[in-house]
Amino acid sequence: MRVSDAERDRACAVLREHYAVGRLDDQELSTRLAAAQTAVTWGDLNELIRDLPPIPGMPLMPSAHSYTPPPPPPQVTYAPPVHYPPQQVRDVGRAYRTAAWVSFALGFASFGLMWIPALVFAVLGSRARERGREDRNTGKIIAVVTGAALLFTLVALPAAFDDDDDGDDWSSESIEAPPPVEFDDESDVHEVVMKVVADRPDATAADLLMNAEGSEVASGKGVVLPFVKELDLAGLDDLNVEAEAVDGVRLTCQITVDGVVVAEGRPDSGDGGCTAAYSG
Repeated sequence: MRVSDAERDRACAVLREHYAVGRLDDQELSTRLAAAQTAVTWGDLNELIRDLPPIPGMPLMPSAHSYTPPPPPPQVTYAPPVHYPPQQVRDVGRAYRTAAWVSFALGFASFGLMWIPALVFAVLGSRARERGREDRNTGKIIAVVTGAALLFTLVALPAAFDDDDDGDDWSSESIEAPPPVEFDDESDVHEVVMKVVADRPDATAADLLMNAEGSEVASGKGVVLPFVKELDLAGLDDLNVEAEAVDGVRLTCQITVDGVVVAEGRPDSGDGGCTAAYSG
């Protein structure tokens, strides 16, 4: 087996140690060192120190170190897999749909007024499903819209019933002919007042016409009410007042002769107009 440079140097060190203790003289040391430097195999080196005892702690050949295999890797213990329950798919827009159905049901009791928030909730629920997430303040939005709709319903329904009651009162009133009035025939001139009034302030008449003794004494469109026409007439033939209403206004036509109401007309239909006529 061939030797390396380190092994040749170790053999030279062993020879020098033997020289130091007197086992070799100068010439033998020089000869053996030269041979150690040129040694090729272990046999060449062993031949140089064969007659010399081994020096403790300075072996010519290094002792073989036993190979210790690395320890096995630690055994990894895996935890058993954890089975989680499947996640439930969130029903986006469910709160809006519930509010829409509740409002729709209340609409039958509110004459359709609660159908307005039902439509609003349906639109909001559809938008929430398209976005895939709920609105940040869904509960607050439902509360505000529902509260506003209920408040409007509580205000609008009584007002509507009041208007119906007023209409019934107006329609139930029959236009009764005033009792016959006897005027002083000796008087040459009568004071006649023709008047049209409305059931609300600042109302107007779509069309107004007043006739006396076959002639037109007043007319106009969009006349501001109340409108009063005072006349001094010698005859009381063909006194007539007609007026047409706008915007749900209810009118009253009246004819007064010498301070006495001789004719009065109120609306007997849904148009709100009036007519009054007198001939005496």
